[in-house]
Amino acid sequence: MSHWPALLSGLGFGFIIAAPVGPMSVLCMNRTLKSGFSSGLATGAGIALADGIYALAAVAGSRFVNEFTSDYALPLRLLGSLFIGYLGVKGLSPAPVSAEPEAASRSGISYSLLTSFLLTLANPATLLSFVALAASLGSAIGTSLYLPAGIAIGSCSWWLLLSGLIVWISGRLPAGFSRILRPASSVLLLLYSLYGILSA
Repeated sequence: MSHWPALLSGLGFGFIIAAPVGPMSVLCMNRTLKSGFSSGLATGAGIALADGIYALAAVAGSRFVNEFTSDYALPLRLLGSLFIGYLGVKGLSPAPVSAEPEAASRSGISYSLLTSFLLTLANPATLLSFVALAASLGSAIGTSLYLPAGIAIGSCSWWLLLSGLIVWISGRLPAGFSRILRPASSVLLLLYSLYGILSA
């Protein structure tokens, strides 16, 4: 039963770390508004998977991952910021406007998962936050493999909740308001992209 403290700690920290509003939250909301719950959840699942991998690397003390993210922190951040900008521009491109989200295809869901996974991996600060977390929890919990498992599940739980909330809220708003929210979230992605590039 000794694994429960590490698993529960991971669940809590995974949820809390995922919750603050940032570019990935906006991306999840944007995709949920555009293509529905499955696309938003796939985006969140990609983020949670990357969180779990980085948490596992932190627990395992992976020297290679640490060195790689340190050596390539700047190009990774620039690439991630540029791609977020591309997604923002793509979201603003002219398309048939509908109050209802377009159903996501299987390829669209795979794309949502893969791109959010790679974008999260492109942010070395994610690894550093998990390294600090693992160190602060001590050897009993901070070195347990149940910690990254809990972090991945906790993170995915947040994205499940967020995607569900966006669907629920957008379904109760006037159709015109939903049409405004989609481009507004794309503009936010562009602003996050610009900030990431300028602060790199």
